[in-house]
Amino acid sequence: MVGQKTTKTKGPNDYSIEPLSKRPSLVPEEHAMIHRHISTATILSIGLVGLTVALVLGAHLLGFFPDSMQATLTGRKGLCEATAVHCSLAASQGDMPTIEKALRILVWRNPDVLSVAVRAPDGDLLVEAGDHRAHWRALPGDRSTPTQAQMPLWRGDKRWGTVEMRFGPLDGGHIWGSVGIPVVDLSIFLCLSGFVAYLFYLRRSLRYLDPSAVIPERVRAVLDTMSEGVLVLDEKERIVLANKVFANIIGVSTERLLGRRASALPWKEPGSNEPAEETPWTRVIREGTSQQGVALGLGTASKEVRSLAVNAAPIVGARGERRGALVTVDDVTATEQMNAHLQEMLADLKRSSDKITRQNRELEILATHDSLTSCLNRRSFFDRFDTIWAETKRYRHPLSCLMIDVDHFKRLNDDRGHTAGDRALRRVADVLKSGLRESDVICRYGGEEFTILLTYTDIDEAAETAERLRSAVEEADCGGVSLAVSIGVSSVCLGPGQPDALVDQADRALYIAKRRGRNRVVRFDEVGEEAAEGASQESAITPHEGDSLDTPIPWPAVNSLMAALGHRDMDTVAHARRVADWCLATARGLMSAHECYVLEVAAMLHDIGKIGVPDAILLKPGPLNEDEWKVMREYDTMGLDIVSAAFASPELTTTIRNCHCWYGGSSHDPSLPKGEDIPLSARILTIADAFDAMTTTRAYRRAKSQEKAFVELRRCSGTQFDPDMVERFIEVVSARKGTAPTISERTAGQVGHLVDCLVVALEKGDIAPIASVAAELKDAAAREGLPELASVARQLEESAMAGQESERVVELATRLVDLAGPALGSRSADSAVPETLTLISEARR
Repeated sequence: MVGQKTTKTKGPNDYSIEPLSKRPSLVPEEHAMIHRHISTATILSIGLVGLTVALVLGAHLLGFFPDSMQATLTGRKGLCEATAVHCSLAASQGDMPTIEKALRILVWRNPDVLSVAVRAPDGDLLVEAGDHRAHWRALPGDRSTPTQAQMPLWRGDKRWGTVEMRFGPLDGGHIWGSVGIPVVDLSIFLCLSGFVAYLFYLRRSLRYLDPSAVIPERVRAVLDTMSEGVLVLDEKERIVLANKVFANIIGVSTERLLGRRASALPWKEPGSNEPAEETPWTRVIREGTSQQGVALGLGTASKEVRSLAVNAAPIVGARGERRGALVTVDDVTATEQMNAHLQEMLADLKRSSDKITRQNRELEILATHDSLTSCLNRRSFFDRFDTIWAETKRYRHPLSCLMIDVDHFKRLNDDRGHTAGDRALRRVADVLKSGLRESDVICRYGGEEFTILLTYTDIDEAAETAERLRSAVEEADCGGVSLAVSIGVSSVCLGPGQPDALVDQADRALYIAKRRGRNRVVRFDEVGEEAAEGASQESAITPHEGDSLDTPIPWPAVNSLMAALGHRDMDTVAHARRVADWCLATARGLMSAHECYVLEVAAMLHDIGKIGVPDAILLKPGPLNEDEWKVMREYDTMGLDIVSAAFASPELTTTIRNCHCWYGGSSHDPSLPKGEDIPLSARILTIADAFDAMTTTRAYRRAKSQEKAFVELRRCSGTQFDPDMVERFIEVVSARKGTAPTISERTAGQVGHLVDCLVVALEKGDIAPIASVAAELKDAAAREGLPELASVARQLEESAMAGQESERVVELATRLVDLAGPALGSRSADSAVPETLTLISEARR
């Protein structure tokens, strides 16, 4: 009955008819469960296998496949008949050996024939080939089978024998268990191998099916216009949908992304090139928990790594099973780059702040301490003294003062030079500081004099401390020089009314110590009338050095010579200033302030002889020939004569005279000094002069880089240049690289000219001429595109025109020098000229 089925409901023989409409059907959830257990590829593979087998069977029924078994049987039958005919003919001639030979050949040439024999009617084998007794199975009558054939042999009307032929099985012995029917064997093979092949192919192919083809165009447009990249992944993390934003991020088309495992893309750990250990969607599919804002990097087709913020949420089925993940990515590369740049700026700001703090500490030390001995200078000493004095008076604490002078120090300077004297002073200062407490205060009072405040110390304890310090200096090794000190001691218990009175008492006691033979300690309360007598003569015996700004090399004279040279060739002036700058930077810490000053002047004037060189040679745009070099060397001698006549300074003349001497010896004049016999200042000047010449562009050659100039200096080290000074020079230049803006030579020359004019004006007490120079500098800086320099020049012009105090003018001039940088030559923020300006300004006050 249509629409009904027979269903067993009671006993084995009791059946009832139940409508199909009442049969329990598979609900959608059960269908879903079936699909979860059997994949789509498996279902499709089974269907394709069934379809293929049906087609094969249909082709067989239509006769498209030949009957190979029938063909084999026909062949076997023909072979048997031919063998029987041959045997009959041979037997008629009684040639049994021929029959035997023929049968053996038959078995040997036909693998399908296992054995063959001729059997007599009584059952005996007349002829046999192969193991016929083992292969043959007796059959009733003359019946044959596909594997055993019998053919009777007749002689006339009488049967004299039978040809028996044993064949192999018709299936050929297939290894996989054939049933012997070709079409069935083929069907079985297609079922097994076809299923595996179809399953493999479909699994691969289904990865690349485009699910977006079934998504409406408006939905795809919405996904593609989103600012975030979108990926839809299946439970195997394969990409089944990707929008254009993600494709643009990675640089791969959406078609090439489909079917690929999302985790196989080049994901990176944030901020590094290391592969990501785990992706957020992997955890989402495994645990079912959403992931928000996970930072990952993604390598793109252009070999860059983009910074992404990844969100992932699970995709669940109707029964809550996890079917995949929805992933959104936000490209935050620009934000990360901005943050990195901001962090770098903050780090630079921190470094700058630390540097400023460090420089401020260094400036504070430089402003309050003596640069040679690291003791307090006089101004800072008296600032501390005032505070200590106030506390001493308020709390009635004991306080003592020591005035110390190095004996016969002038003789040491005269005999061994100022360098040895400076070393001796540093050593004495170190010995004195090592014998003091943290609460004690030591000051370089002037020249070779030191002052010490001993807090909480009475006159007796102070005298003991003074004797201990005197003995320590006497026993100390001061660079191969034996030194002694004289010490005067005083204390507040001896009635000084002011701090300077206490120092004056110790100074008088010091005078008495030197008068009594030096190298001793004298207390002020022990000198009596002798102190009053010596007070009137003290200045004649112990003059205070360093209280005068007088110098044997007047700066205005140097300015005048440089101004005259500038009218001939401003490039030479700029070269001289740069050389002076490098010389000062290299000499700082190796030479005393006086020696640095002499070296600076020597560097500025070492080419002063060019003032008389003819323009055809001085301004020649190409290299000089031998005759022209001869003229230049003659004017070098003239420059030395100018310096000797203008300044009564043997140190200056010696430095300039020897600045062309070679460290390894001068071949053109063996009488010139060499090695350590060349003054240190001349050795430094030689290196700085050569370096600036190599790194400055000329009309006939390009400038070398600093690195190439360093290589050349090292190549000539030991022959032309002092090796130690070459390394120190390279260290100084490398440390200062890139610390200032580059300006033109003429602008640098104008700044230098301004500084020169400023020095002269301050010494004369006349600031008015600076306004015109500052106005020129302002215009030049504006042309050079240096707004900050132009602004400071304008302020300097206004200050000079308004007649402001020299301190303001010095401040502005120093700022101009700082901005000009190395292109100015010898005028940088830490050069000697701003210090000179400050000293002059203080002297004017």
